[in-house]
This record gives sequence, C-alpha cells and structure tokens, in this order.
Amino acid sequence: MNINLGGVITEQSQAVIQLNNRAFRDGDAVKEVLRLVKGEIIDWENHYFNLMAAMRIYRMNIPLDFTPEFFQEQIKLLAESNHVVSGKVTFMTFRKDDESILKASIDYVISIEKSEQDLEFLEGKNEIDVYKDYAINTAFYSLVNTFRPVENIAEIYRLENDYADIILLNANKRMARSLKGHIFVVNQQTIRTPKKEEGVISSVLRNNFIAKINQGEEFTVEEAEIFPFEIQKAEEVFILLDGIGIMPITQNRKKIYTSNKTKSIFNYLNSN
Repeated sequence: MNINLGGVITEQSQAVIQLNNRAFRDGDAVKEVLRLVKGEIIDWENHYFNLMAAMRIYRMNIPLDFTPEFFQEQIKLLAESNHVVSGKVTFMTFRKDDESILKASIDYVISIEKSEQDLEFLEGKNEIDVYKDYAINTAFYSLVNTFRPVENIAEIYRLENDYADIILLNANKRMARSLKGHIFVVNQQTIRTPKKEEGVISSVLRNNFIAKINQGEEFTVEEAEIFPFEIQKAEEVFILLDGIGIMPITQNRKKIYTSNKTKSIFNYLNSN
C-alpha cells in the first residue's frame, strides 16, 4: 500500500523517516482521521479546520500552501495511487527536524485503509471492560488527536485480555471515551455519551453523529457525566469509530447486550 509522505507517493515499506524526526522521537505530531466514500472525502471542510485547530494548539508553523484545496488534493492523490474509492484516511502533520522548534517547518504523511463499504458495522464478539489503572488527562491540549502514552499501556491491557475495546476514565472516575473511539450508552430512545469536558477527543464524526441523530425522531443524544456502572444497566452500548463507523458492544463482564437499536441507528446514518 502506498502512502503520501510530504507530497511524494511512495510504497509504505520504502518510506524513510530520520531517527531524529520529532514525531518519531518526541510524539510531536497531530492527526485527523476521516472517511473516504466513493472517492469523496466526507465532510472534508470540517476535517480540514479541525486539523488546522490542532496544529495551532500545538503551535506549529502552518505553511501558506496548506489550503483546503491542498488538503483534498493530497488525499485524493493517494487514494488514486492505491485504487481506493472508500476507506479510512489518516492525515498526520509533524515538525521537521532540520531547524529549531520555533522555526521548524511542517511535513505530513497520509495513509489509507481500503474498505468495501461506505461505513462499517463491526459485528462480532465485541467484549469491553473498564480500564482503571490510569486516568486520562482532560486538559484542552490533551483532547487533540495526537500521541497519548497512557493509551499505549491501556492497549496492552486490552490485548492481554482479548477485549475488543476498553473504556477510559478521567480523574473523576467518570467515562471519558473508549480506547478506539467514542462511547454511547442506549436506554429506550435515549443515547447518552460523555460530554466534551469529560475527556472527549475532538471529532468531526462525533459532532455530525450527534447532530444527525437529534434531527431525527426516533432517538435523542444526551451529552452528560457518566459513571461506569451505567453500562451495566444499559440496553445497548456502541463505539463510534473515526474514519470507520460503528462497533456494537456485545458484553461487559456478565452483562450481555443486544444490538437491534444500534443497527437501526447505523442504518439511519447510512441512509442520510
């Protein structure tokens, strides 16, 4: 599979990044994850401005040619080189290592994962657990999509226990998000999700999802402070995955979930 490294399309296995690269060495990078559907970038303009906001928070020197048109062009160039019309796209920007951090110019890498569907509904044995060893940071700069060391440790816990995903808590022991995405708890016609201040990563997909569901008549989304015990009382639980779609949760410890309402929600999104 090809990647786009600074405007050059190259085979992923042939790409070269220096050992003193700041993204590799210090995690000094931000990224935006989005969805390509039938050759078009879904809600590309909001994704572009979300990436620009993240770069400003990290005090990156944004080049003048980093325009909305450039953003689209570079993604589509990569998609065409890989013969991909639908899939998950990750656009990561980082500081170059050839100057001091104050003067450093910006480079980028774009990757793409092919999919046969517009949005994906990831059915399967999707068991989830609550991760309690470390709390996540809720400061505004930590809610940018970037490297988060605590989540590397949490990922090891997830893999060791063969969970599909795990719930991350903030310092107040309330749910913030899941390791892979945004968590939603369904009871009757109400869908509850942690509010942004609880530790939600900035996400165009999440914002659009909440707006679309609340425009409909069947369900209502509430952003709230949610304690982990609520998932034991839920009818259904699902994870909204940036650039991918929805993963219905089937189990948390002894609690077994259905996914009929989650499937209905997914179908509604896919039809609009």
